[in-house]
Amino acid sequence: MQTSQSSIPGDVAEEGDSPATVLLCGPHGESWGPIWDQRDPESVNVLAITTHLDPLEWIDACEQQLGTLPMKTGAIRLGTPIDPLTTDHPSHEGADLPLTAVERPSDLDELYTAINLYITEWLHTDQQTLIWLESLTPVIEHVGAKRTIAFVESLAERLRMTGTVAYARLDPRDHDEHTRSMIRSAFDRVVEIEADGPAVAADSREELVLRALRAEGRLSADALAGRVAANENARHPDGYDPANARLIEIDLYHASLPKLADAGFVNVEWDERIVELAVEPERIDGLLERRNGGAR
Repeated sequence: MQTSQSSIPGDVAEEGDSPATVLLCGPHGESWGPIWDQRDPESVNVLAITTHLDPLEWIDACEQQLGTLPMKTGAIRLGTPIDPLTTDHPSHEGADLPLTAVERPSDLDELYTAINLYITEWLHTDQQTLIWLESLTPVIEHVGAKRTIAFVESLAERLRMTGTVAYARLDPRDHDEHTRSMIRSAFDRVVEIEADGPAVAADSREELVLRALRAEGRLSADALAGRVAANENARHPDGYDPANARLIEIDLYHASLPKLADAGFVNVEWDERIVELAVEPERIDGLLERRNGGAR
């Protein structure tokens, strides 16, 4: 991952001119993890505003990535109602996880009210509140750039009063240059995130996915998650956890696979949940060789 600024999203709160709003401009698969850079999950409360992910799926993926949930975790589902089978205040490993739905992305007053309720509820805690908006695109598509800007600027006033920081993702492929320029101007800070190929760390899930597809060529998401889970659990001191494969599948489907697909390394049939290698196997060998500094 490359950024156009020396500052990364995770350290902006450490600077003297701490921003209230940060725009993460980059491909979908590159843009939600950076809010955790240099942050201890136990030192923050996090409100996720999801546009594609079900709130509980996001919470599962969040816990999977961090190893633990933040002190307070809430979610607002923007654009569609929450599944009626999901309770309003589910228990998730003992954490309080209130969920809210704002069914119309055009109803910015309702969205502002829902956000403010969480901010106000968490003011009594010692943790800083972070807000993560999965995508600004639904809002822009429903109300246009000017109303989106007015909403961001209005929300920023409340954020500054409470020491809250909001991160919002904008995939530049979704909007023309004029719209991108207008939206960028509304934020205190803009961080450009450019993908020049997937960042494949040793023993990462991306590596395990690529190795499995290097061998098989094509696998279902369920089978792929099983391969990754088996590999990870083989190294786990407590042995195999039967729930792990399902959590890994959620993480793969909403994080690793979009990242690899955006980089052109895999093709994903999202409806059928089938994944196949999109490049010659030799490219995978070369990628992993570069990751290891030329030593395989």
